[in-house]
Parts: sequence; structure tokens; C-alpha cells
Amino acid sequence: MCHSDLILFIFSFSVLLFVAIAFGRLAQKLGMPKIIGELLGGIVFGPTVLGTFFPETQNWLFSYSDSILVSRDVLIKFSAILLLFIIGLEVNLSKVKELKKTIIWISLFGSVFPFVLGVASVFLFPRVWNYVPSQNEWLLPLFIGTALSISALPVIARILMDLGMLKSKVGSIILATATIDDIVGWILFALITAYFVPSGVSQINPLITVAIVLAMFFFVITYGNGLTKKFIAWSEKKEDGDNLFLGLTLVLVLAFSALTERIGINAVLGAFLVGLAFSNCESHKMHDSLRKVVMSVFSPLYFVSVGLGVNLIKNFDMTLALIVLAIAIIGKVGGVWMGAKISKLSDRESLAVGFGMNARGAVGIILVTSAHQAGIIDERVYVALLVMAIITSLISGPMMKKILENYYGIAGTEEERRRILTS
Repeated sequence: MCHSDLILFIFSFSVLLFVAIAFGRLAQKLGMPKIIGELLGGIVFGPTVLGTFFPETQNWLFSYSDSILVSRDVLIKFSAILLLFIIGLEVNLSKVKELKKTIIWISLFGSVFPFVLGVASVFLFPRVWNYVPSQNEWLLPLFIGTALSISALPVIARILMDLGMLKSKVGSIILATATIDDIVGWILFALITAYFVPSGVSQINPLITVAIVLAMFFFVITYGNGLTKKFIAWSEKKEDGDNLFLGLTLVLVLAFSALTERIGINAVLGAFLVGLAFSNCESHKMHDSLRKVVMSVFSPLYFVSVGLGVNLIKNFDMTLALIVLAIAIIGKVGGVWMGAKISKLSDRESLAVGFGMNARGAVGIILVTSAHQAGIIDERVYVALLVMAIITSLISGPMMKKILENYYGIAGTEEERRRILTS
């Protein structure tokens, strides 16, 4: 990267961070989660708004040379990795184990129902999808089913954090189920691309991918907490142990992220696994320091950047977008609601979990972008799926908040509301 590119790169990220902070605080003042403002800030300063009315300004701020685009992409992915590590730290594994039957039922219905609806919609409305059966007649239907069944773990977790619900019963159910949905979704995508697209995303046998992911989860849940407690005790005995602990923790995060990316699953799941391993340990003070930096800098940068690569106007098809959005919401919320009711959750809790799981966000965007690059979907379908991912993320937090506030009769200060929600 040349000197002038470096200057633009640094300046553009200062603008991006300011936009994320400003829009996030505005959203908070309007009673919405900060993530909503960050996503909207990215849309306003991305190609959809600023790029439409002031293309030269938008291009100067956020496009420029290939070296800057690559560097920005790396920094954004690194932000997502750090964010998912912090989210993993917040998970209460003991509560997840207590609710395992509920989580299994919700995950089953919340994945299968939207998957079936997505596959069926392609066969029922082939003209809307521009679907022409060919040699790979199941390729598009299977991918649409996968895209509609997946959830966005980073977005969902951040919404729960903004609402103060990450360690609540409902929050634990949503977070654990979203993790399962993400894993299943990426495994399905790996299987689809491996079978139908010879040059697909993953070059590893999908069955090996499945085996490795299951083995990693089993190892983390069974042995992770014990090993991390020994690691903390060892580091505390060393000179300058705090810095050593933080450095080696980041080594683990990056190594696991590289491994999951290598086997065809998104890198953020590797970071999440490391966070899970530390989750039931007493919070280390260096984790607290890292948490503050991630939530004040890297997390806002990650979510505001989502809108930079999305033009919601170009190749927009209203009919297709409405069909995709309707199927996505009905499939996910309806499926999760059925699973939650079988698990004997109340109607309000079932709906709250359904809308919490409904956010597709950046994970959905990553998935559909990968499919577009692989030639599985065209521009119209790509834009419709992007619109769906963003809208479901925007409505998820406000709907959860409204449903649960009415259910618990929440009033008073923000601190009182958070206390009730997390009980």
C-alpha cells in the first residue's frame, strides 16, 4: 500500500467509526438498539444513498484502490472475529445445557421450516426467480432454502447485548440456537457447492468438514473450561502475566478462526468457540479491557461496514424482494414459534425467540455473496436476498423489545428494564 493510499485508508475508517457512533447514539435516543443505527449509517453512507446522489464523494471515501479495499476487508473480518470471541465469553453454558431440549426443538423447526419453504418457492414461482431447470436443477432451490434457514450470530448477539438480554433465559436460547443454525447453514452451503460447483468455496470433503466441526464443539464443551482455567492459573504466575495471557488468547482466537475458515465454515465460528471455552471461567481483567475496545471500536466498524458493499437500489425487483422477505419471516418466526411451543415456552417468549432468530444480517450477506461469486444466483436474486438480510436485522431488535416489554410489563428506568429482562 502506497503512502497516499495509507492516508485515505486511515481517514476513511475515522469517518466510518464516527458515522457508526453517531447513528448508534441516535438509535439509542429513539429507543432502538445501537446496531440498528450502525446498519442504517452504513446504508446512508454506502452506495444506496450517498453513492446514488453523490457517487464521486462516496467513491473517494470508500472505494479507491484495490489495495485499500483488500485492507478494509481484512480489518472488517478481524472485527467480526473479535466480536464473536467477546460474544462467546458472555454465553452461560450451564444455562444452555439446562435448556438443551428446548434448543434442539427450536433449532430443528427453525431450520427445517424456512428451508422447505425456500425450496418450494423456487419450484412454485420459477418465473419470479428466473429459474430454468437444467443439469443442476436442485442447485438454486437448495441454496435458497439454505439462505432462508440461516441466522446471523453476530447480529443476533449484538442485539441481545444492546437489549441487556444476553444472559437471560430467552437470550441463552436464541444465542445457542443461532449458533447451531449458523453451523448447519454453512455445512449445507459447503455440501451444495462441493456437489454442484466443482470449484466451490470449500476444497475439503464436506463430510470431513462436518466431522471436524462436531469434534471441535464436543472438545470445547467437554474440556474447554477445564483447560482455560489451567491456562489462566499458569499465566497469573508469570511475570507480566496479564499481557502474556491476552497475547496468547488472541493467538488461540486467530488459530481457531483460520481452522474453521479453512474447512469451509465462517471464521467467526472459530472465535466463538474460543470464547465458549473461556465462558464459564471467572472473568479475567484483560478480557474486560478487550471487551471495551471491541464493543466501542471494532463492533461498530463491523456493522456500519455492512451497508458499504450493498446497493439496495441497483437490480431491485419489488416482487421478488417481497416474496423473499415474506418467506424468510414466516418461515423463521413460524418455525421457531412451533419449536418453542413444543418446548412449552409461552406465546410471547416463543414470538420473541422467533424474531430474535429472524435476523440474517452480515452472515446472510456473506453467504449470498459467496453464492453470487460462485455463479449460483444472479444479480436480482442477490439484491433481493441482501434486502431481506438487512430488513430482518433491522426489525429483529425492536420487535423483541416490544414483545417482551408488553409481556413483563416493563416500565421505569433503563436499568430497571434490563434487570427484569435478564432475570
